Amino acid sequence: MIFALVLLGLTWFVWKFKTDGLSRTNLLTGWGVKVLFGILFMIIHTKIYGIGEITVDWEEYMDDSVTLNGVAYQSFGDYLKFLFGMNSELDVQHYLAHTNHWSAGDLDLMNDSRNVLRINSLIVFISKGNVYIHILFFSFFSLIALREIFLAFKDRIFYDKRWFWFALFLFPTLSFWTSTVLKEPLMILGLAFLLNVMFGNLSWKSRLWRMILGSVLMLGFKPYVLGCLLLSLPVFLLGKFVFKKRVILAPVTVLIVFLIGFASFSNLRTGLTHRLTRMQFDFMNVGRGGIHAYADSCYYYFRTDQYADLNFLEDGGLQVKKKIVAKKVTFGMSYPFDDISLDPSDGPWRIDFVGTECGSYIELTAINNDSGQLIKNIPEAITNAAFRPTFWDPGGKLKIVNFLETIGLFGLLGFGFWYNRKHRTAEEKNVILFLLSFSLILFILIGWTTPVLGAIVRYRVPAYLALFLIAFIGSRPFKFKL
Repeated sequence: MIFALVLLGLTWFVWKFKTDGLSRTNLLTGWGVKVLFGILFMIIHTKIYGIGEITVDWEEYMDDSVTLNGVAYQSFGDYLKFLFGMNSELDVQHYLAHTNHWSAGDLDLMNDSRNVLRINSLIVFISKGNVYIHILFFSFFSLIALREIFLAFKDRIFYDKRWFWFALFLFPTLSFWTSTVLKEPLMILGLAFLLNVMFGNLSWKSRLWRMILGSVLMLGFKPYVLGCLLLSLPVFLLGKFVFKKRVILAPVTVLIVFLIGFASFSNLRTGLTHRLTRMQFDFMNVGRGGIHAYADSCYYYFRTDQYADLNFLEDGGLQVKKKIVAKKVTFGMSYPFDDISLDPSDGPWRIDFVGTECGSYIELTAINNDSGQLIKNIPEAITNAAFRPTFWDPGGKLKIVNFLETIGLFGLLGFGFWYNRKHRTAEEKNVILFLLSFSLILFILIGWTTPVLGAIVRYRVPAYLALFLIAFIGSRPFKFKL
């Protein structure tokens, strides 16, 4: 009953939208497609694979959101503290000690996992934990995002705008991952607002509130995507105001300046290399599976092949049966994370995290705090993030869909470059170079740090969206010649 009421209410809002170039039927059809993709997501990850069988976080987010919502019925004041990031560690231990996503990490408002829990916990007041109602709300958020993208780029497409509208909804990765209860719908909404600020035909008031809300959403949900957007912004500004007639000089200039800065400022180079090394190290440990045991000032990481040498205690702790070499993992982004020799007399330590190897795990070339190696890893990073998974990669059957989508996207991109090479204006080329720079930066960052193909497919959604838009910008109707 509640599901039907929410569906009718959100459908009414879609009906009330006024969008230049689209009819209400177009809007409602898009809304229907979004809802179907949300239901498809749930079918795939419950009926086909089964809950917990693949590396997807939705069920943990839902469980933690229900737990967080329950705080409101114990102390509404404490619930508000969690919502606004004013809670203490004691509050966490009292209310949320057994959660998966909230109890790990720092206490701040920029923790994107916690922000997803905050939003979902508010929806729980209506849904009472029914995940399909959450799917409706998040699908609605992403519908607004796709509408913003349509408004931003429709004037740069010179054929029936409805084809572009429906292409956005039928783009598999985009519609699939933005119809979940995860971070992607809210992140893509923030990105869409900012793209409309940059490229849409808006009044200054409409531009201002979109810029503020879009920045807040991107900071709150996947801030690294906002970082990639800001890094590519100089390409757009130089092309717009400096290299108006030779826009290709804009990305070349930005690249040269970055390389000079990277080579000249050792603190910047060292800090960036270390942070990326740490991100890669942590993600590879999670992807390989294993145990993280709490040891006061650090964690000890044990590989899955070391389990036979561990003594698992009834109270949730462990000790080593013989002398063993584990990894010492410091908290946060600090250094070091070195090998440490442990004896049976050491410990016991509390088990904080147990993971199994991800089915789509791949080995990455370790950065190892070497800035030279970081640069050498760029081709591998782009290849992994842009083109994998392939048929022969590890993973489930969905990798075939991902691979076919990749072939289709790059085929469309290649055709767009070839067919519209003579039609595109300098302004359109500048937008394309900006989007291309954004996607490349995001590909490199993802490829440097992510060893799980299933995660790569999710993380690259904004980059794939940018390439998708590039294929359409400046496009003219195609005519077959007999």
